[in-house]
Amino acid sequence: MTLAPTHTARVAADRARLLAAVLRDRASQHPAEAQLRAIAADLDTTGHHFATEPPSVINGITITNDIPADAAMALWDARAIAEDTPGLGHLVPVLRYVLAHMPGASGPELEPLSPAIPQLARREAGLRTRIALAAHELGRVNDPTTRYAVLAVLVDLHREFADLAAAADSAAEHR
Repeated sequence: MTLAPTHTARVAADRARLLAAVLRDRASQHPAEAQLRAIAADLDTTGHHFATEPPSVINGITITNDIPADAAMALWDARAIAEDTPGLGHLVPVLRYVLAHMPGASGPELEPLSPAIPQLARREAGLRTRIALAAHELGRVNDPTTRYAVLAVLVDLHREFADLAAAADSAAEHR
């Protein structure tokens, strides 16, 4: 008997495919268009493997937090492209939302910026709150159109956070 992918795998597939769509929709306006399209293709591959590969069963127990090897490799490749491409580093934490709902997984952890300038500290606190609220909303909504919108907002918020981190670093260097 072949098992169907678990609910957890279907959610990961959906998130990967929707995030791919967000990135594809923005690619033509970005200087790193080819890299964004490559990341989107890797996310489509990730989504495909989550949606089509049955879960592992060990001693009659279905493993619900299993990540198909091909999905993991495609997600790893997407992360490597984001890390290696100037202007796309903010996508590294965003990719973690694909797996954040899985048992034992967590969403992205943002390093504390600890900016010395109070104005930047307030922006950091505000961004952290907005990111946490959007991440919570991603886990709550059922409509694909709304999940797409929430993922798009998370991409924007993480870009803002990366910009703020650069500003905090620059301010620290000039003190």
